[in-house]
Amino acid sequence: MSEVRVVRRMTPEMLRGMGRLEDGVLVGEETMLRVGRSGFTLSYLPLPKAVWRSFPPASGALPEQVLRADKGAVFGAWEGDRIIGLACIRMGSAGWAELVDIRVDAAHRRCGIARMLLDACDRFAAEQGARGIRLEASEANPVLCQFCEHTGFVLHGLDRMALVYTEAERSKPMARRACALYFYRLCGA
Repeated sequence: MSEVRVVRRMTPEMLRGMGRLEDGVLVGEETMLRVGRSGFTLSYLPLPKAVWRSFPPASGALPEQVLRADKGAVFGAWEGDRIIGLACIRMGSAGWAELVDIRVDAAHRRCGIARMLLDACDRFAAEQGARGIRLEASEANPVLCQFCEHTGFVLHGLDRMALVYTEAERSKPMARRACALYFYRLCGA
């Protein structure tokens, strides 16, 4: 039987002693964004072959940077003395808390760890007086998009140019480059 899993707010000392999370994701679908009269919807089309993808933290989203930021927090999910998940959140503009990174070790996915981390982030956002949580995702990460949809986030915006010139997207034709998707969730949702 596995050890008890807990979520703790991280300190700089805890981050220094933290091991690496195996954060690769097996992606078997492609995200399809549709814009209609009622807003944005996502659908998912199967890829001919599943591929492993890794998504490094966005610039400014490294746990050490979030901890140094004013009104930022990092939460770690632990199983015994081993880190199995991590979430970074900071207060953003216009009263929204920004979930800048959330990841769970590949061996511990689909066990509720990300939801535990998200609940801790939700409590932090509420304590800071935030309206809710905002999360930026990419069409290239359908696993994160599906997680957002299943945990009460709603897609309310996109930016077609935000990722166009990133290293990962430059080699693709302009029409096939990923765009940034903005998901929102009210505190306590």
